Amino acid sequence: MEERLPSLNEQRKDPKIFVILGWVFTVIALFTLPFLFGPAAIIMGAFAIKRGAKANGIWIIVLSALLLLLYVVVTVLAISFFMNLPTAP
Repeated sequence: MEERLPSLNEQRKDPKIFVILGWVFTVIALFTLPFLFGPAAIIMGAFAIKRGAKANGIWIIVLSALLLLLYVVVTVLAISFFMNLPTAP
């Protein structure tokens, strides 16, 4: 039998790379630079949904958005805390 190679259009439909990058960016956003890796993960999640990995893409987008929101809340609370510290006499 003749082995058929996938065409260029079939190769482009594979969402694996977007799913992997989305999860990697989401995990990196959990530990460092959420303002940079959060939006990157959201974009990868959108590409994953577009390529057919709907469930993974939605999870990536939701978790990245939650991490961005958590980052903003923690940052605002930390700034508020440090601005209200008493000064030394």
